[in-house]
Order: sequence, then structure tokens, then C-alpha cells
Amino acid sequence: MSRKSNLLFSVVIIIIINILSNYFVFNIDLTEDKRFTLSSQSIKVLNQIDDHLTIIVYLEGDLPAGIELLSSSIEEFLIKCRKINNYINFEFIDPTKSNNEIQRLSIYDQLQGQGLYPTDLRISETSRKIIFPGAIIRYKDNIREAVNLLENNSSFSSKININNSIEKIEFQIISTINKLVTNKKHSIAFLKGNGELKSEQLLDITESVNKDNNNLKYLYNVENFNIKEFEIDSITNLPNLDLQLQKLRRFKAIIIAKPTIQFNKIDKLLIDQYIMHGGRLLILLDGVHANIDSLDNSNGYFMSSKNNLNIDDQLFRYGVRINSNLIQDLRSTEIPVITGYSNNKPIQEFYKWPYYPLLSNNTEHPISKNIDQIKCDFVSSIDTLKNNIKKTIILSSSKRSREIPAPSKISLSILENPPPIETFKESNIPIGVLLEGKFTSVFKDRIIQKNNSIEFKNISDSTKIIIVSDGDIISNPVSNTNISYPLGYDRFINYTYEGNKKFIMNSIQYLCDENGVINLKSRNIKLRMLNNEKIQNHKNLIILTNIILPIIIFLSFILIINLFYRRKYD
Repeated sequence: MSRKSNLLFSVVIIIIINILSNYFVFNIDLTEDKRFTLSSQSIKVLNQIDDHLTIIVYLEGDLPAGIELLSSSIEEFLIKCRKINNYINFEFIDPTKSNNEIQRLSIYDQLQGQGLYPTDLRISETSRKIIFPGAIIRYKDNIREAVNLLENNSSFSSKININNSIEKIEFQIISTINKLVTNKKHSIAFLKGNGELKSEQLLDITESVNKDNNNLKYLYNVENFNIKEFEIDSITNLPNLDLQLQKLRRFKAIIIAKPTIQFNKIDKLLIDQYIMHGGRLLILLDGVHANIDSLDNSNGYFMSSKNNLNIDDQLFRYGVRINSNLIQDLRSTEIPVITGYSNNKPIQEFYKWPYYPLLSNNTEHPISKNIDQIKCDFVSSIDTLKNNIKKTIILSSSKRSREIPAPSKISLSILENPPPIETFKESNIPIGVLLEGKFTSVFKDRIIQKNNSIEFKNISDSTKIIIVSDGDIISNPVSNTNISYPLGYDRFINYTYEGNKKFIMNSIQYLCDENGVINLKSRNIKLRMLNNEKIQNHKNLIILTNIILPIIIFLSFILIINLFYRRKYD
């Protein structure tokens, strides 16, 4: 074959390959973390879209490098989504583009009204920029949801926040699409009747004191259910337990938040049978009676004591035991202590209060992954017991903690004479446990009331229970004038620990999740960040390698080709 024929043949092959590539598209994801591969849960949700779905992302224009990386990652993800379902369309918009300030501020107000949160970025020493790092998703008859895509945890650096945001792109967008497609809210309930937290103490988790969509009512129908308020059976003239259980079974999950009154046998039977019929439970209770306000007495101390709620046997059967002790942790919040007076005014200093642990977890479980600084008040340890239930520790103390059995004396003297650091030798003491599997009823082989037609079950359907040994994790502070503050708010330092709310929201989402979307939260995507120090130290070598070396390689390749043809055809 002649030289011209070879050239013509090569051109024809290239043209054919280009034509075929328009019809046959495939990708091979060779990355370690499979960042370019959609999960099976995401594909399942995307395949349910049967009408036009439009995603408008407000990350366009002149953006800092980190935000630009987030924007490009969102675009890459949306391109993958559109390949799965052609109903998906997306657009990137710069809300700051308008030079008319009145018009620009009007756009800002509209976006905030739709649920997007602005972020004030520092671009340089003299300039700042407002961005809206999120998207509005519209589906069918203009059903609309906002999704905020930037993590802004003050405990982490900007690089870590960007990485966490990129990791959560798939979860944030897919979970929002799933909500739009199903267009159905599960019902959940806060159980009442045993001295649980009041509504104002649960205001932030249920409705959000900041009036944003980071609350349970945004995702679920939330009710209060008094377990002790029965309808009377007209035949037996007794409380109708079967009807009460039917009402309870309407809820996908129930929450028992810091009960203070003992559970009676009927309470326990209803909760038990709710679980046996597949109900999900989040229970947050104190193992010990202890409150810092009890220090305000003439003695300057109080005695902690076991919190007997008559539910130990039930939790024991399910696979856990909340101990009657208190955890002291070197990683803790501070409280103010009056150390003297100046001009008849008290002088306050802040001291670490080991009974208020700040929890931080390294677990990869979606409930507690990337959550830092969860504020606790007088928390107890949890033991897991051997049975057929799968147990996952989702909350634990730091590496420097210890257990103090109750009863014990609680006094501010621990601040003046702190225990030796070497006594804090216990590590990762369990505080929150996830139980999954088929549970055995605590009433199995026991005598129960026979005058009710309750549908009794000995073994549960496959279900989930989360147990936390601190009732205050879910409680937001309330002022003397009945004003509710954000969940995790520390009045002493005027700071809000965001981990409390994230943990509770994640817990409920995990309990109610049916298609595994919540598992997308545990996805790891590593950012390969450049080492600035190495760049400065080897600047000339990097320039030579990236600019001169490719030119040398290219010229060498041309030279080899010319030599090859000369030898062949000369």
C-alpha cells in the first residue's frame, strides 16, 4: 500500500470513529473513590423522573478557586444525571451579574425567600462578594425545592468545608429530587405523657428558630402523640389498646425526648408492639439525675442519682444498657465561675466543665460522619449486649475520658482541684448506639392483658432503633421570657454548636429512609490539594517540567516519525 493510500485510510478511520462516538458513549471510572460513578440509589431515584425537571444553580461568574471547584463538581454531577434521564435540564446563573443595585437586591430577596442562604466571601483585602451556593429544583407543575450545597462548619478549614460539600453533592441533590418525585411526607411523632421535653424546647428541631428549611417539618409531618390519652372501649369500658396501637403505627418513626416520669406497663407494651410491627424509634434519655442549676444552693454541691424510668428491661432485651454513671471528658465546653469582685462587681473566668463533653466522631456512618462538636449535658455511658441485633456506635466520648458511677458528688471544686490527666484513660465511651434487625419483644412469655384484641407479636419486622444517653442533645435553650434559641446554643459563650442539629436530623432521616439515599452521605471524595510549600521550593523545576519537557517530547516524537519514513521510503 502506498504512502498516500495509508494516509487516506487513516483519515477515513478517524472520521468513522468520530461518527460512531456520537452514538456510542461510554466512560471508564479509574478513580480510587469512584467520583465519576453514580450510586445505584441515585440511578433508582433518577429513573423515577417522568416529567421535566429543571435545576438552576446560582454558582456562576468570578468565583474564588474553592467555590469554582465546587461549581465544576456540581456541573460534572448534573451532566451524569442528564445521561441517565433526558428529562433533566440544568442552568448556571450569576445572581450578582446585574449592575443595577436595586434589581440585584431584589434577586437576593427572591432567592432567600425561596430558601437559599447567602454567603459573604472575602475575595481580597479590599473586596467581598455575596454568593448563593445552592440551587432551585423545579419539577412538573412548578413544584419547587431549594437545596444549599455549601458546608460552612466553623470548626473546619475552608478546604475541608469545600471537600465536605463536594462529598455531599450527590446526597443533597438526589435526596431533594427524591422528595419532589415521591411528593409524599412520612409522619413522625414526639411521644408525650411521660414528662418529655416541652414544645418550646423542641422548637428549633421541629420548626427552626431561624425560619430556614433545616428542620423536621420541612421533611416530615410532625405531630405530638400522648401515649396515655386513650379512647374507651364501649364494650369493656377499658382503654382501647388496639386502637391506640393502630394510631401509633401511623408514624414512620417516634421520638422519645428526655422522659422524666416512669413508663408503666401499658406504655411499654404499646412502644414494644409499635417496634414489633416495624416502627422506628429514636430515644434520648438520661441515665442519671443531674442538673447544673442544682449547684445553686448553700452547700455548693449536689448528689447525682440513677434516673429510674422503668424501661431498663426493655432496652436490655433490645440489646443495650444505659448505665447509671456520668462521663467526664477532657474535651468539653466551658462554664463561667465567679473568682472575685472588683468595685462590688463579680469577676468571671471560664473553666472547662468535664461533665459537658464535646463529642466528635471519626465514624464513617452517614448519621455522624463529618459532624464535629456535639454539645452534651451530664451524659452516661451505654453498654451493648450480645444478641442477634446489629449494633453500630454512632456517638462516643473523646480519647481522654472516664466514667464516674452514681451516686456521686457534683461540685465546682473539681475546677479548683482537677483530677490528674492520667486518670482520663478511657477512650471512645459509647453514648449513641444504632440497633438494626429483628427484635424480640420484652413481653415475650409474659402475661399481658387478654381483654384487648391487640395484635401481639413476639418477633419484630426488620427495623431500626437509635438510643442516646443524653436527653439534652435534642433540647434547645429557652429564656425566662419563653424565647427559644437554636439547638446547640451555648449561652455562656454565645456560640451555637451545629453538630447537635445535624446529628438529630441525620438520625431521623436514617430511620425513615427506605431507598438508601441517606447512605450517600458516607461517600468519600478526596481532594488532591497542591502543596504550596513544595511549589515555592521547586518553582523552576516545575516550570521546566510542565512547559519545556512537553515541547521536547513532542519534537522528539516528530523526529522519530521522520526518521522512520525516511528509512522506509528512501
